[in-house]
Amino acid sequence: MMRRAAACLVLMQGVAAQTVLAPLRAAYGAVPSSPHASLLLPFDARTAVAAFWSGPDFVVVADQPLPALSHLSGDHGLFSSLDVTVLERATVIRLYLPAHPQLSFSRQSDGWILQTDVSGHAGSSSAPSAGSMPVFMPGAVLFSQKQAGRVLMLPDPASGQRLLIAPSLGVTGGVPQGRRAEGYSIRPSLEGLVIAADSPQIALRGTAEGVVLDAVALDPLPVGEKEASSEPASASVAAHGADWVWLGFGSAGGDQKASSRQPSRLDSAQTAFAAGQPWQALRVLDRTPASEAPATSTSTSTSTSTSTATRNDTAQIAGTFLHAAASLLAGHTGQAQDLNDARFGDAPATRVWRGLYLMQTGQNSQTASTLLAAGFAQMQAYPAAVRALMVPQAATYVARFGDAASAALLDSLPDESAYDLARALLQARAGQAETARVALENLTASSSAQTAAYARAALVGLMLEKDMLAPATAAEAYGKLLENEGQPSALPSGPKATIRLGQAHAFALAGQPQAALAVLDRVLAGPDVPEDVLSSAYLAILRGLVFPETVRGAPAGGAALVAPLSAAERIGLIAAHLPHVEDGPAKAKLLAGYGRLRLAGGRLDAAMAAFGQAALLQDNPVAKADAEDLLAQAALQAHRLDVAQRALDRARHPGLPEDLATQCAYDAARLAVALGDPDRALSLLERDETDAGLELRGQVYEAQKRWPQAVVVLGRLAARSVPEDGVLTERQQALVSRLATDAAAAQDSATLLRLKGWLAGRTLGVERDEQFAMQIRSIKPLSPAH
Repeated sequence: MMRRAAACLVLMQGVAAQTVLAPLRAAYGAVPSSPHASLLLPFDARTAVAAFWSGPDFVVVADQPLPALSHLSGDHGLFSSLDVTVLERATVIRLYLPAHPQLSFSRQSDGWILQTDVSGHAGSSSAPSAGSMPVFMPGAVLFSQKQAGRVLMLPDPASGQRLLIAPSLGVTGGVPQGRRAEGYSIRPSLEGLVIAADSPQIALRGTAEGVVLDAVALDPLPVGEKEASSEPASASVAAHGADWVWLGFGSAGGDQKASSRQPSRLDSAQTAFAAGQPWQALRVLDRTPASEAPATSTSTSTSTSTSTATRNDTAQIAGTFLHAAASLLAGHTGQAQDLNDARFGDAPATRVWRGLYLMQTGQNSQTASTLLAAGFAQMQAYPAAVRALMVPQAATYVARFGDAASAALLDSLPDESAYDLARALLQARAGQAETARVALENLTASSSAQTAAYARAALVGLMLEKDMLAPATAAEAYGKLLENEGQPSALPSGPKATIRLGQAHAFALAGQPQAALAVLDRVLAGPDVPEDVLSSAYLAILRGLVFPETVRGAPAGGAALVAPLSAAERIGLIAAHLPHVEDGPAKAKLLAGYGRLRLAGGRLDAAMAAFGQAALLQDNPVAKADAEDLLAQAALQAHRLDVAQRALDRARHPGLPEDLATQCAYDAARLAVALGDPDRALSLLERDETDAGLELRGQVYEAQKRWPQAVVVLGRLAARSVPEDGVLTERQQALVSRLATDAAAAQDSATLLRLKGWLAGRTLGVERDEQFAMQIRSIKPLSPAH
């Protein structure tokens, strides 16, 4: 094992020196000083970009899929190693520049220009903004990158570490100096913001104010600064937080507003909100002028002016937060975006509202459920009328989608009917199947049409999970729920989405992927089916199409799943639905399997694209190397030797398993032959005595018409592969016929005669037998015995 792995490494290093990239790499001993090198990347004004170093590669990431760039060329010289990978939501350009030459990256009218920096200083040739400067806020760090593009998450090409990338639409100058903090580090960049996340808690998101970094966990890392109150608070408010000030709960809790003034519209809106009437609070706020504060006279003292300004600012913040919170509870999520911004989304007192916003807008369920679970006690302290609008649905959401730690925080649910559904779901999660079943059956008779519908869907799901229903029967039961026959009111949209998600799962288990995908295609991300849950549902069904043996209940080979589908139908379903799966390591594995299907079908371009995406999205070095090697195999078949070389270069890793290391070695040898250097490949393969190694060496000798050497190698292979008696398999027949042909070409009569005796009358097939007879007759007699 050790010898083969070492041979692979030596082989690949040796072959690399003889590749089409060799002239470029020979110049890497020093940063090229001339001629000046430049590369135009034709991104339009709507495409945001980030540019940074990752090990030996300079990487440019665009926040749009740009298939036209697949054919972009770096021409000859410094940028000839250009490699483009188009993902579903991004485009990644890599340039192999291990000497790290000084580069500049600047915006032009027709795109971005990457060039060697004639000044000798790396960076943007345009004046940078202050966008890379962090602003520490309560619970978060704000990078005021006003023209930030879509935030992306990708594995670092060099290390596999999780990178959070905020590309920029305009010139920011990037981050000249990196810096480290607890749980993350800020990478140096020529453009955009690049965060290397050491902790899974670290998250990055775009807001109107810029890009916000925070930690999402029940016990989050201390990102940003601690929240500090800007003004004295009453005892009841101080016991809670700023949310009580802005929502007016302090007054509801017993504090009295100043009697020296009439209640403002903000006061009235807060009163309505605390009474559980968010729609009334919105009506009041929407009639509120921009400022109700009286004008300050010229004789007013500085201290009075400052006090008034502070009071007005506090009222404005309160009005903004109250309007967003009331909009969310009234169902107007489009007007609640402020709950996700840098000011309210991360502060300890208000981040639970961000969780509610993420829940209602169908965003990541793990982030939302963690924020809701962490703030569950906080919500329970709200006035009863507000609590009734938000806490039961939050509890049900965490019970459905939260991880075990988050669900554990719901153990002390109030003994009220509004929490019965969440309680039953928690019982099912805890393994109390019978208790949960009885509870759900009781809830199917609820006076609330929505609760009853949710309970019916959960009951079918529980029975399917516990094998009380066969998958096909469960799919039929879900269908009856969608028909809603005999129910006094229409099926609400929330339960309808939940039922369809369950029916798709049941169809998949029943071996009906077409039906499963057809149902899933009618589901939109929302509070009942968050975007990551919907992605996972697609992933599970596509995994069954790519790897049928992984489906529960499928027989060996997955015949029950794929038998009704032709190969073309199967591949078509996968290709059409891959965009619905979120980019990440799980999708990378799926793409690698899909690429194998395309490779087996001879669709080399599609296979190369799939393998390239898989390699880029994979964070495991061994799995990444496997995808790169598969890419090299497809590229070799497509005669894309430059692509094959880059893939094999990236596949090199000291910890590869023996079988993968050996396969890499064989593919590198094939590449060496294709590049016109078979002698080097042969010299590095000469110690490999495996069947595959002997086969490959035989192919190389045959391609060179070095027949005696081919006979020696294939003779060793035949000696161990072909039995002395018994019927020969097709593969054995082909090997003997090939050896005979090589021996005839080498005029090796002794080998031909040994083969004749070895076969002892056994057949090679009609045509091969005739050919072998001719080869025997061609032997020049050396003695009467012949």
